[in-house]
Amino acid sequence: MRDGHFLNRFYKCCATGALALMGIGEPAGAETLHFSGACSAGDRLTVAAVGDLLFHKKLQAQAYSKNSSFKRFFTPVLKVLKGADLTYGNLEGPAARGVGPNGRAVKDPGKRLGVVYGAPLKSLAFNYHPSVVADLKESGFDVLSTANNHSMDRGALGADRTVDTLRKAGLPFTGSRKRSDAPGPWHVITKAKGFTVAWLGCTYSTNGIPDPKNQILHCYKQKGEILSEIKALRADSEMDAIFLTPHWGVENRHKPGARQKDLARAAIEAGATAVFGAHPHVLQPWEKVVAADEREGLVVYSAGNFISNQRQTAERAGIIAVVELVRPVGGKARLAAAGYIPTWVQIDAKGHRVSFNTSSKGRTGEALARTLGLLPAGNRIAPKWPVVLPTDCENSVFTAPKGPKPDRYWVRNIDSPKSGRSRKAKSTNVWNRVFSGTSKRKRQRRTGSTR
Repeated sequence: MRDGHFLNRFYKCCATGALALMGIGEPAGAETLHFSGACSAGDRLTVAAVGDLLFHKKLQAQAYSKNSSFKRFFTPVLKVLKGADLTYGNLEGPAARGVGPNGRAVKDPGKRLGVVYGAPLKSLAFNYHPSVVADLKESGFDVLSTANNHSMDRGALGADRTVDTLRKAGLPFTGSRKRSDAPGPWHVITKAKGFTVAWLGCTYSTNGIPDPKNQILHCYKQKGEILSEIKALRADSEMDAIFLTPHWGVENRHKPGARQKDLARAAIEAGATAVFGAHPHVLQPWEKVVAADEREGLVVYSAGNFISNQRQTAERAGIIAVVELVRPVGGKARLAAAGYIPTWVQIDAKGHRVSFNTSSKGRTGEALARTLGLLPAGNRIAPKWPVVLPTDCENSVFTAPKGPKPDRYWVRNIDSPKSGRSRKAKSTNVWNRVFSGTSKRKRQRRTGSTR
């Protein structure tokens, strides 16, 4: 929106209903986002969502060491991951047993870092040992997205065997399917505390790797299909909430693009309760969207990295987004409140792990200040469970956590530096040696654009 000053004043003096008629949402920079369902009586459900679960080689080496596992990365934040009624994450990469970097079946070497589990030298063609799925489930994750730009890193067989891994572990997923699966809806259903919740994952690209059997749901090429599926879910009287989980945007850019905004707003209009985005590896703003029927939706354009080996400050800063749903007696569930817990990827002699970021000093303090400057500062919540979310109800007991003054550095500087490791990997020709790609596909990998 070009005249931000005018609109900010407009939001403060106009009713939500008027904004709905104009198709305008509450700006991401608003101090606190509130939702009209906050003070309603009814059953409640708490949902937590994180961004990219990206296990680079150094993390896999730690997980495969003696008496270790992928669970080690989440120990400091387990009380939140396990405390939520439903917890979502984006599994960025295959978990395909015995599939080599050329997408062909090979002998399973076990939990050992190499070309089967890991990535070829200077390449980002990932594959994780299948134990990652059970470890994520034990760490509190209830549903995953498998639609991302690394979904086809081990070809069609890799996508097939990743689905096998997830089904064997009993962990719901969305966004991918086996070649042998019958065509049908892409969403997955989860149930908790009597609520029925649908999840629908998609990706902007598969890094130029062909997907001839349509195993991965594409956000933009299949936009019409996605919106139709959301509308059908919304029309289901048994459905309480619908979450779209797109893998989109430009890497290391804090500002969402036009296509992201268009899809997010169209999804809310179609019936989605919220949108939880990932892929940029850095945080992007929040937006409250009011549909024409006056339903309120939340868009988290990017939750950043939850775990990775990327080293820049912006790449190590993430969040756990938390939303609460309320379902009045005889009514439809709707958003009651939302908040976020800032996180930080700790890297030291003990290895990698996700930690809560409550610091006001040093590099972590800088990351927290910039997070508060980019996201609605009033929606930051304390890292404890049960969580207390911000509302405008008279009986609210919410108290804002102490922290540094918000720094709008990421608003002014929308592009954060990329890790040198990522730049080096992407500048090589290893992708061509693994799966051939045109110059157009190479540009897609760099920019996240399919234009």
